[in-house]
Amino acid sequence: MPAVAALAVALLTGFKTATVVPQDGGNPVQAMVRRLELGRPVSHGNLTIVPVYLNRVLDRTRYATLEDALKNGWITITEVEGGRVPQVKISNLSKQLIFLMGGEILTGCRQDRILAGDILLAPGTRDLLAPVFCVEQGRWTHISQNFFSKQNLGTPALRARAQEKSPAAQSQIWGKIAEENEVMGVSSSTGAYQDAYEKDENRARIMKIEEKMSGIPRLHADTVGVVVGLGGEVVSADIFTNPDLFLKQWPKILKSSALSSLGSAKGGALDRNAAAGFLESFMGRKYRSQAGLDLGLEYSAIDSAANIQALVYNDATLHLAGFPQDEDRLKVIRDDRGDPMPAVRLR
Repeated sequence: MPAVAALAVALLTGFKTATVVPQDGGNPVQAMVRRLELGRPVSHGNLTIVPVYLNRVLDRTRYATLEDALKNGWITITEVEGGRVPQVKISNLSKQLIFLMGGEILTGCRQDRILAGDILLAPGTRDLLAPVFCVEQGRWTHISQNFFSKQNLGTPALRARAQEKSPAAQSQIWGKIAEENEVMGVSSSTGAYQDAYEKDENRARIMKIEEKMSGIPRLHADTVGVVVGLGGEVVSADIFTNPDLFLKQWPKILKSSALSSLGSAKGGALDRNAAAGFLESFMGRKYRSQAGLDLGLEYSAIDSAANIQALVYNDATLHLAGFPQDEDRLKVIRDDRGDPMPAVRLR
């Protein structure tokens, strides 16, 4: 393990919908985050990836991802009868635990959607209604009976808005897609988010970033997540308890982060102290807990500074996602533990 910055970030526990969680210091999310360490940042252009390590792996369960499930015919995702924009219907046809990550893009049916939050599907779950948002405003015609995947994830800005699950989120998501497409010179007849990935220039630039940065998690076997920065600011953090599950989700996380970097004019590189400061800022927030959509418990803290959500299963934090509330306005406060470490440039 390289020299790292230790983190201690308290999250809180609770039970059932809209339950305010007391600070008891003994919940699985807090236990996981206290074991995290940060590696040296790696930058390419204005994009910085700070790898996150776990000094003791807490979960080796085998989870199927969206791609695993679709490839093997283990899952069906369809429109709700009559068509409802904010919901899709999901069935697990297998004996597998299937993890669906908040922010994953579902392609096809009447219009593309983005999953609002993490879902862990139990074997045999049928007709689960899952919250989603539209990411293709100009289409309402069937192109397929079932949703499929182009292996895309929303940009951090889109994921943050979807994760809030607020009534205003849909219009904000459409507005952000239009803004990002305009900045990147993307013309879309249906206002589709995924058209940004299809533009030849964008595809070439994303592939170059992937070539430079895709191997970051494989440098250390205990890599469980990343903090992502554009310029000198944090835009997202994704942390898993299970390193194998993180490795499966990493290509999507990198690809969406790369796309976001193409539409950003922010210069500079995120340093490790700033990344640590963001995670440590989770301390002391008021968290609420509720039952997961299928398996597990959801923990959330949404305030004026950050948007944090986690899915816990069998006392392990399966996935923790955090976003600054407004990355265009808020600056991450660097901690005061010495001079910031400059990012390592890739060549």
